[in-house]
Amino acid sequence: MPMPHRVMEQKIKKRLKGKEGKARIDELKKILNDLPNYRSGPYGQIRKWVNGEIEKTRSRSKIQHHRDFAVKKEGDFQIVLVGAPNSGKSSLLKALSNIQIRVADYAFTTLRPIPALFDCGGITIQLVEIPGIIKGAAEDRGGGKALLGVAKSADAIILLHDLTMPPDELDTILSELQKANIEPPSLLVCTKFDCPGARESFADIQKRFPQFTILAISAEKRINIEQLENALRELTGLIRIYPKSPLHKDAEDRPIVLPIGSTVEDLARSIHKDLATQVKSAKIEGSSAKFPRQKVGQRHVLEDKDIVTLLS
Repeated sequence: MPMPHRVMEQKIKKRLKGKEGKARIDELKKILNDLPNYRSGPYGQIRKWVNGEIEKTRSRSKIQHHRDFAVKKEGDFQIVLVGAPNSGKSSLLKALSNIQIRVADYAFTTLRPIPALFDCGGITIQLVEIPGIIKGAAEDRGGGKALLGVAKSADAIILLHDLTMPPDELDTILSELQKANIEPPSLLVCTKFDCPGARESFADIQKRFPQFTILAISAEKRINIEQLENALRELTGLIRIYPKSPLHKDAEDRPIVLPIGSTVEDLARSIHKDLATQVKSAKIEGSSAKFPRQKVGQRHVLEDKDIVTLLS
């Protein structure tokens, strides 16, 4: 004779108290096994409730998993570092941003996305390191769907490859990106260029992947880090414009960052929406001007590092 169903309900609540995620699901499954095999009546309702709780807990766990991997965009541009496990992502992130993170010479040191900001000559770039991509990631092996989701939502991705490892790793990652409908990166960064045999490996990579812009670096020895910073700045498709007040001798120290192709009107609007209707012209110093302090109209297209005095 089974115990009264209300007593069973109280016992179930006690058994589930404080349990979340997998622990809660495991306990719910044990409870199912302990229940009398009734499919109707009060015990049938309890069985139905337990099954419903299993599905609810699974859904909550999936949502939390994706929240844990979500990265809020900050700065002017977000770039995600994609590569196989132990491809040098952490070392590069540390070299560019000076963030204090764990760097180790073995796979899966990074367990969740790590964002870091760095000033790339006046453009604030948010770099996001994600854990290594493995074969089957697009089918969610190793939580790959959440990782690829971070890459897909980024403004751009760059692909990293360890020059001491076989180039087949790159084929695997490119295949997973394609399966996830992610545009292939335009920039391939080969790490550990200071290691023995790296130059020969780099030459092989250049032959096998001619579709990429390829850079070889050493984060530890800071080889070609400046060239990489220039490449990242170009990748953003952004320009730096320095506003200058008519009342001041010098321009602002910090630039306003705008997309390539922006005009004087776009600059005014980025400062304040009402300013765009008030500004009629501007004086320009820089590469977009034919001569110093050239007076131009609202539609004048600005170029990187222009100094602009807005005139109403």
